[in-house]
Amino acid sequence: MYLIFNSAGHLEQIRADQPVKLSPGFFLLEADIPKGYAWSDGKVIYDMDSPPPNLNYQVVDGQWAINTVGATAMLESFKSDKIVVLNAAAQDFINQQSGANMVPDFEFATWPLQATEAKAWAADKSAVTPILDGIAAARGMEPDKLKAAALRKALAYSALSAHVAGQRQALQSKIEAAKTQAALDKIVIAFTAPEAV
Repeated sequence: MYLIFNSAGHLEQIRADQPVKLSPGFFLLEADIPKGYAWSDGKVIYDMDSPPPNLNYQVVDGQWAINTVGATAMLESFKSDKIVVLNAAAQDFINQQSGANMVPDFEFATWPLQATEAKAWAADKSAVTPILDGIAAARGMEPDKLKAAALRKALAYSALSAHVAGQRQALQSKIEAAKTQAALDKIVIAFTAPEAV
């Protein structure tokens, strides 16, 4: 019988006839049909009782063991996954702490504009602030009172964002620097708010 193995050495196909051509990365060995799961280094066929945990495993001393290339690829994949979790956790923390999760998207989209107007008003009380004036009028609120509140909120949001961004970047650096799965697993994703001034 003809056994066709993939580039990782795992048995892909058994044929009675010898194929004329193999796909790139595959190799062929002639042998009896294996009783279990077959793996080959290109010279010897190893017949295993159990399947490999995944395609990154090879046979070493009669046991499935992760190969170095596979381990590196697997660790990089876990790092990427952890960074996705990190980014989502950072955004969720910001949303919870700032109250952004309590307002609709269209209103949140005005926060940078409100911040710009509030800062301009703080620097010059005669600055034009159409968005804040419109919000104050719709709320039936004194414009200067709303502008002062918007300024406090803008400054607090800037401080929170900077603080969490720094923490997130530090955690990402640790994740990227992890050399082993154990080191990666020890990295705890958690955020704190800046101390009130």
